[in-house]
Formats: sequence, C-alpha cells, structure tokens
Amino acid sequence: MEKPNLSPQEVQRLYASFDAPITALDCGRKCAPYNEGGKPFCCDICVAVPTLYEFEWDYVRKNTDLWFEWKAENCTDTPEEAAEEVARLSEETPDSMMLAECLGPSLCQRDFRGLTCRQFPFFPYIDSQGNLLGLSYYWEYEEQCWVVSNLAVVTEEYKRQFLAAFETIFELVPGEFENYQYHSEVMRDAFNEQRRAIPLLHRNGYAYKISTHNERMRRVPVESLPKFGPYKLAAEMPFPDEEV
Repeated sequence: MEKPNLSPQEVQRLYASFDAPITALDCGRKCAPYNEGGKPFCCDICVAVPTLYEFEWDYVRKNTDLWFEWKAENCTDTPEEAAEEVARLSEETPDSMMLAECLGPSLCQRDFRGLTCRQFPFFPYIDSQGNLLGLSYYWEYEEQCWVVSNLAVVTEEYKRQFLAAFETIFELVPGEFENYQYHSEVMRDAFNEQRRAIPLLHRNGYAYKISTHNERMRRVPVESLPKFGPYKLAAEMPFPDEEV
C-alpha cells in the first residue's frame, strides 16, 4: 500500500483545525502526582510513546526543534535493552508512522504537537457496520489517565474538532479508516472477554454503553461511566475542596 503523503499546507491546516484542549482545566496536573516521574502520563515517553506519520515528521522537523526519534534510552537500563524495545514497538507501528519523543511538557510547543498527542487518550470508534459513532479511549491507559475516569469534563468543542479531524484524515490517508475499524473490533473482543460494556462519547453529544454481544447502545449519564485506579479511590473518598 502506498504511504500517505500530505503536503505541509495540509498538515498545517489539520493541526490548526484540531487544537482545542480536551478539558477546560489542565488535566495533566490531575494525573502527574500519580506518575513516578512526576510528568503527565501522556507526556511520559516511557508510558505512552508518541507516533508521528512520516508526513508529520517531515513537517515538524522543518518547523520546530520539538521532536526526535524515540531511542528508549531513558526507559531502559542498557543500550541493548533500549534497542530491543525500539525494535519491538517498531514492529507494532504502521509502516506509515514512526516512534518519536519530544522535549517534554515544560518545553511543549503546542502548535507542533502530533496528532497522537492531540487525540490521546481517544480514538475514533467505528462499529462493525462501518459507522463512525464517536470517541472511545485506549483502554490500556484506564489506570493512568485522569480524563478516562472523568469523561464528563471533555468539552463539546474538543469532540467536534476530533471528529472533524478524523473525517479529514480518513479522506486524506488511505487505510486509516480500516485501521481504526480493526482497533474498534479489538476493543469489542477485549471487553467481551471481560464482560464489560464499551463507553462511548457519541457524536450526537450523549454518552452510551455499547453491548459487545450485539452492539446495542444504551444511553447513560456521562457521570455514571466508570472510574479507575487512584481516581476511583479519590471519588469514593473525597476530601473537602478536592476536585476528583
């Protein structure tokens, strides 16, 4: 399959149209205290390794000093282990993308964040009939990401921009729709094994739980969607004046 190749102007327009913050507050400050490194989990390259499309890499490297190739050197004990980790994750990365790392949250240049940074922790959920229903999340980060446990705080503008961006990506990048449709199928299988319903922020503005048995959707209050890890404990045992 031919690799996607967006022009610098197309990348710039895509970035400009997808720059809304996920929440009205700095969610990184909510999760960082629970990370051993003191960074937001989404900005910790040893927890969530960013990927860039090759056309993004070409664009950002010509316009900023924010990004570098990921070497895993800070995430392993020896050069040999680092090389093995890079090789392992590279095998799991699509041919059109590359592993990357940035200067970190304190030096972030927001205009040049990659698409994976802008979408985290969400991905476009596509049902088995090929319908783009809305946003679900990368469930492997349930225990770490504060937003996953507080989906009510996700702004309508962010959701709107997210869906518009991915509709554009699906137009411009052949194969990405199928990739996310497959990832949605993997989520259904994983949640079915755990006998869990899939949480969805639907494009109609409401929250739903999706049955993995027959894909039926049940509308629920977004506040009722589950919390995880330390955020679940914090919600169950709130202290006065503490936001959870």
